[in-house]
Amino acid sequence: MIKYICDKCGKEVKRIELRQIKVLDADGNIKKAGIHWCEDCVSKINEMNRVSFPILDTSGIAFEVELDKLKEETEELLGAAIKYKTNEIVTIDNVIEESYDVIQVVVNIIDRLGLMDYMQEGLEKHIEKLKGRGWEFKEVSKK
Repeated sequence: MIKYICDKCGKEVKRIELRQIKVLDADGNIKKAGIHWCEDCVSKINEMNRVSFPILDTSGIAFEVELDKLKEETEELLGAAIKYKTNEIVTIDNVIEESYDVIQVVVNIIDRLGLMDYMQEGLEKHIEKLKGRGWEFKEVSKK
């Protein structure tokens, strides 16, 4: 009788519960292939790689106001980044805070438009577009 063992946790599973995965480097090249993980281990990795970002209830705010908020937060980020880059008095925390303010507004707008379910597919297309334009990747963000 053949035993199917998860390469990650060592658990014995049914053949149908085993997933073959590939490990890719930052450029998308295969580093390792033929690795077999159980569904539980694959799910844990998928959960770890997901970004958990809050979606605010902005239904009481006019959509145009939310778009203006994006402009405002983007200007604040630009100001903080320029000050940080030119060694003016601004902290790393301030740049990060302003960055998250921009991301938050963008997430809220995407949610409000009902497009959250398309984000993963959109990211994959975005990456292909960047590759097609000749961009080289330092790394692929995990979070």
